[in-house]
Amino acid sequence: MKNKYILLLIIVFTAISILAVTMSAIYVESNSCVGCGDCEQVCPVDAIQIIDGKAVIDAEKCIQCEICIKSCTYNAIRKSK
Repeated sequence: MKNKYILLLIIVFTAISILAVTMSAIYVESNSCVGCGDCEQVCPVDAIQIIDGKAVIDAEKCIQCEICIKSCTYNAIRKSK
C-alpha cells in the first residue's frame, strides 16, 4: 500500500512540474519594445516577428531557450514566473 502512495506522489509532483514549465512563458513588454528586430534575428525557431513596430512571440513555436531575452537591449522580453 505504501508503494502505491509513493507512486501517486511521484506522478502528482511530475504533473505539477510539467504544468509549471508550460505555464511559464516568454513575453514582450510592449511599452519597452522599440521593434529593433534583434530578438527576431537570433530566434532559432523563427518564433518572433516584428508586427506594427513591436516584437510578437508565437508561443506555439517558442522553445523557451531565452536567447531573445539575452539579446534584447531594451529589456523588453521577459519570462513570466
